[in-house]
Amino acid sequence: MTHSSSVSPPGAVAENSSQHGLKGSIGVFSLVFTVLAYNGPMVVFLGFIPVAILLGNGIGIPVMFLACGVVAALFAAGLVAMGLRLPKPGGFYAYVSAGLGKIPGLGTGFVAMIGYYAANISTYPLGGVAAQTLVHDVLKGPDIPWWVYAIVFFAAASILGYLNINFSAKVLTVFLAFELLLMVIYDVSVLVRGGAHGFGLQSFQPHYLFSGSIGIGFIFGIGLYGGFEATIIFRDEVKNPGKTIPRATYAVVAILAIVYSATAWIFINAYGPEAVMGIVAKNVSGASIASVQHYTGTVAYYAASIMLITSCFALILASHNITARYLYNLSADGVLPRSLSRVHRKHGSPHRASVIMSIACVVGLVPWIVAKVGGASIYATVVGTYSYCLVMLLTISSLAIVVYLLRDKTGKRAVGPAACAAIAFVLLVTALVLSTLNFTVLTGTTGWLSYVILGVVYGVVAIGVVMAAIYRKRRPDVYARIGREEVG
Repeated sequence: MTHSSSVSPPGAVAENSSQHGLKGSIGVFSLVFTVLAYNGPMVVFLGFIPVAILLGNGIGIPVMFLACGVVAALFAAGLVAMGLRLPKPGGFYAYVSAGLGKIPGLGTGFVAMIGYYAANISTYPLGGVAAQTLVHDVLKGPDIPWWVYAIVFFAAASILGYLNINFSAKVLTVFLAFELLLMVIYDVSVLVRGGAHGFGLQSFQPHYLFSGSIGIGFIFGIGLYGGFEATIIFRDEVKNPGKTIPRATYAVVAILAIVYSATAWIFINAYGPEAVMGIVAKNVSGASIASVQHYTGTVAYYAASIMLITSCFALILASHNITARYLYNLSADGVLPRSLSRVHRKHGSPHRASVIMSIACVVGLVPWIVAKVGGASIYATVVGTYSYCLVMLLTISSLAIVVYLLRDKTGKRAVGPAACAAIAFVLLVTALVLSTLNFTVLTGTTGWLSYVILGVVYGVVAIGVVMAAIYRKRRPDVYARIGREEVG
């Protein structure tokens, strides 16, 4: 780990170099809730599930969610095994560097950073539109532009991102608890009332599983698990990471698989398997919230409208924290300016990296706002880009895990976890190919814009690869540290 040689003069802002490391004491429960908040349960329920049904494999989507949960679990088995043998921070950036080498490792670090950044950017307009809808359409208040609400989200996320991760974890835990509670109340209400016409098992029949566009359904299913891998990026800030991270990783995958597949199945039966496709085709953005009002009442309807906003904010905060930590890790290795790896003496947070992340959000959002692009359009395009980056990231990382575990010279070769990761790799390659072929569907773009976005994604990877190659030749000290390697 690199250290800053600068010394703060008396009276300077309370901060210190990265030699003190990030600080935190979050346990399994808080880590699970922090990562689940990044997944945005209420966003998934109210917005994602109807879209997945409409564009994916129809009423077979609950089984697709479960199948993708198996893929995520296979990947997690390899991820955890590698984590136990490679106790270092840095996330996939460090793992790919150790498994495939520093050049692809830095390329992966860059795509991870841009992917999580896209996730962060996409949620501001979504949250802003949700707040605008609540105030104007539901509460009959003034019609305030979505970006005004986004400014409030931005200010809160910037402040919390600057502080210690423990405080952010507590905030995310509170938000997530209410979201999950409302989803459980909805599920139970529909079950008690027997759905529209009783509960059928059509979703689990092969005919429906392979209906519609199974490829798109697979892509959406994989995207549903975005965030579970983030447990490893908080390694320096958890208690007993050797136990906390594996437990949290498996818990997140299990909770996502069970909650989302069950809720999707219940939502389908709330309208009836025969009618739900027509409902989501007519009102894909309002089908879930209308179902909440019908089965759980007006109070729950208002609560869901509010929780969609808090869910967006939780996702904003979680993705802000993850991206800031990628900036921190790349800085600590000297790839980015080392001043970004300074740790706040009091809060133990990567405060400078967090500030840069906040600035980057402004830079990323202002052009869209000036161009007067609708919030929903911004969300669709940018979140689709994130989904593509996620699939790419998981694909490369699964291969790195396989290579690392099979060539491990410590005498602790993990053939079983390596085999799990290998299966995940094959399936993720399939998802990456499908994502590329269906990129316009993922992002809602057409023509030249879709090619530009793809070019940017692969251009970012190329920049990381080229930078690593240059460092290897001209800055061997920096090259040696790529992947969070301890040198000297």
